[in-house]
Amino acid sequence: MTEKARVHPEGFVLPRLETGPQRRTVETHGPAARVWLSTVYGLQLRGWQAYALDRALEYYPETGELCWPTVVLTVARQSGKSVLSRAICMWRLHHAELFGEPQTILHVANKRSTAMEVMRPAGIWAVEKYGKQAARWGNERAGIELPSGDRWLIHAANDSAGVGFSINMAFLDEAWSIPSQVFMGAIAPTMAERLNPQAFLVSTAGDSSSDLMASYRQRAIDHLGADDPGNILLLEWSAPPTADPDDPETWKYASPEWNDKREAFLRGQWENIEQSSWLREYLNMWVPRANHWLKDSWWKETLSDEGLPPEGIWSVAVESDFDGMGHAVAIAAPLEDGRIVVRATTHRTIKDVDARLGEIRKDHPSLFIQVTPGYVDRLQERFDELVGQREAAAATQNLLDLFDRRAIVHEDSETLLEHFTQSNISKRQGGWVMSARMGHGGVYAARAVMFAAYQASKTPRPMARIHTRRRA
Repeated sequence: MTEKARVHPEGFVLPRLETGPQRRTVETHGPAARVWLSTVYGLQLRGWQAYALDRALEYYPETGELCWPTVVLTVARQSGKSVLSRAICMWRLHHAELFGEPQTILHVANKRSTAMEVMRPAGIWAVEKYGKQAARWGNERAGIELPSGDRWLIHAANDSAGVGFSINMAFLDEAWSIPSQVFMGAIAPTMAERLNPQAFLVSTAGDSSSDLMASYRQRAIDHLGADDPGNILLLEWSAPPTADPDDPETWKYASPEWNDKREAFLRGQWENIEQSSWLREYLNMWVPRANHWLKDSWWKETLSDEGLPPEGIWSVAVESDFDGMGHAVAIAAPLEDGRIVVRATTHRTIKDVDARLGEIRKDHPSLFIQVTPGYVDRLQERFDELVGQREAAAATQNLLDLFDRRAIVHEDSETLLEHFTQSNISKRQGGWVMSARMGHGGVYAARAVMFAAYQASKTPRPMARIHTRRRA
């Protein structure tokens, strides 16, 4: 039976994955934005859209700085993304005074027509309010320009997007189909000198080619539950990777506005489209579950609150993402019954890795630390062994065996689950190895666990304690 999605008191479904609040006191422009949208633009947002708007527009009251330079919002098809997109762009376009300078908004999509369709109702409204010169519909400089000079520009997602402009807000529509270099190479540099710039990556789940969304999404997931939430706001309505895709309770996770009409619509789609499209478009699942090496039962049946043993050697492994922008530290140790308990944390910098290793050593001095070659001469903390592709083949087979025998135990970590489900097992020189799918990262926590668990499997387990009662 699928666990039920979280529901807000107002009745809409809450995001399954959501970045936590900043540690500093924050306020939000959301309520004021909703009033403007309702009274001036004539748009009443749904509950989930208002919730997303409130989170995206959080700011620090002492400086006015927005909390989230990047917002990743992902939800199933036909849920109301376009309306929310239009609302965000229109509100910011009309509130330059809050941001200290005239506003230029760049709205891009893989197909220019997609962005135009979002802008079109706003353009018609602008023509009625400001005159026909307020909106342009042609191929050049399409968009809206207010009498104040504030602009909402439409552009195809290509290498020239935004070039020549200074962009205050970038809105990437259906971002799963926009290549990473379009944002990182063309758009992001245009925002460098703006006050309070913000980028929205809005999309339904993509496939293995979705490098931009996958990268930013993974960075945000790595901060879920951490003391420091980072600077990427993730709001994701999606089905859990281990949930039954045929259960209507699963469908609710990806459909924030759930009602009888939505259920009937989804049932019709479920009966008529192939599974991979169903998972991606209507359950908003990034990882195809069919034939994945990590069986649903393996993950569920190895969940445990069992802590690391206080005695014996802890095996520690450090691994990084392929681009060096993420790091993981995993701990593994054998229990008295032979099972291996594992824990993993993710980190942004090598300095953070050093700090984490120092914390572990302080808590438990008896350690065996392994690192991959990229950490040589870069860590302050000492380590005991290098591991790489040669060890990865044996470690992969060991991990499969541990899961198959239910001899590994782990906590219910969303980050670790995402890293495992992003991985695959493929043939490499030396054997079958767990690694990232082609063009993707985001499996480094899983690989760190793999290396640590392999070393722990070779470590003598603690002796069972025998308690006796002496006779008086």
